[in-house]
Amino acid sequence: MKIILLQDVKGVGKRFEEKNVSDGYATNFLLPKNLAVIADNAGKARAENLKKQAETRKQIEDKEIQEKENKRLEKHLELEKFREEARKEPSS
Repeated sequence: MKIILLQDVKGVGKRFEEKNVSDGYATNFLLPKNLAVIADNAGKARAENLKKQAETRKQIEDKEIQEKENKRLEKHLELEKFREEARKEPSS
């Protein structure tokens, strides 16, 4: 039976790969646990939709991480400017 994995499955394959597995393994293990879908038109559409959602979520997370890193760097630069100004001022 041809299936599309929805999660990584040890010994079978990685997420969103299309694999050929035994009918019993698919119907008794993979499909009931929502680890895979049958590789028909509906299953392919569902897997593609899930893949797009995962990519969108990853892009949003990457953007948030980049924004946090930029804020951290800005604060670091401000602190370095402050330290440099403090060094230049004559001590009383």
